[in-house]
Amino acid sequence: MTTDNDTINGFFCPNKILMGTKTSKAKRKQPPKKDSVVAQGFFDWLAPHYDRLQPALDPTHFQSQAALLDIISAIDPPPELVLDLGIGTGSMALQVLELLPDAHLIGIDNSLPMLESARLNLVDFTDRITLAKADFREDWEQIVDVPIDAVVQYSSLQYLPHHAVRELFSRLVSVLKPGGWFIHGDCINQQLPEPVRRISEEIRRLQLDSARLDLGDDEELLDELEEIRKTSKAKGILNVNPAMAEQQIAWLIDAGFEFAVKVYQDWQVSLFIARTPVNR
Repeated sequence: MTTDNDTINGFFCPNKILMGTKTSKAKRKQPPKKDSVVAQGFFDWLAPHYDRLQPALDPTHFQSQAALLDIISAIDPPPELVLDLGIGTGSMALQVLELLPDAHLIGIDNSLPMLESARLNLVDFTDRITLAKADFREDWEQIVDVPIDAVVQYSSLQYLPHHAVRELFSRLVSVLKPGGWFIHGDCINQQLPEPVRRISEEIRRLQLDSARLDLGDDEELLDELEEIRKTSKAKGILNVNPAMAEQQIAWLIDAGFEFAVKVYQDWQVSLFIARTPVNR
């Protein structure tokens, strides 16, 4: 946990974890929403186990994250300021920082244990990272005081209700510079014909069985996680209906992006690229 010296005006600094918004822009503090507090508990529980459980949670994450990293490394000119939306334990941020040696990365997450894990995992990059605790559904954009070159997001929005995702896309347009990029990967809702749906479910079952073999003693954690997730979904805390790819593209355009395209698809995850207008 952070010490008093780790916090400046309740904000994360490069080698610190900051909480809340900058004093210069701070608004009257609102009480946290009940569903936000409970959902945060879900991710707080997940934080120390997330990296070990990832192969079971998202069996194809290596392929889809590799595609995301290929995209950000191919952007010309290379982004100098990157926002990692839902940085989690920092595994993808580490690879972004390695690919972009001149970039600074801002990572935000609503779970303090996740951010603590990210800080430990990114200890070699303390002079190039800023970490901040923020809820996507609140005024997190106050954290960003200069235009962002690129935003990356992987598997952080699937549990948000649709209206919150749409609001988030609009906020991204406001923090990205003209011609700024959003590379967005998440679980989506696919409307598959029944025979293909059965194939998809069987592949998912085989992938999960394989992942469980690798978990060993941690397999019980996966069962516990599933029970927590089911309970959270039943209570309406976690979204149970991810958007379709076509919906996400439409929402991105409505938010003000110049274009949005789907560039990758597996059985579970879609990957999108969107850019803000160059002239605005």
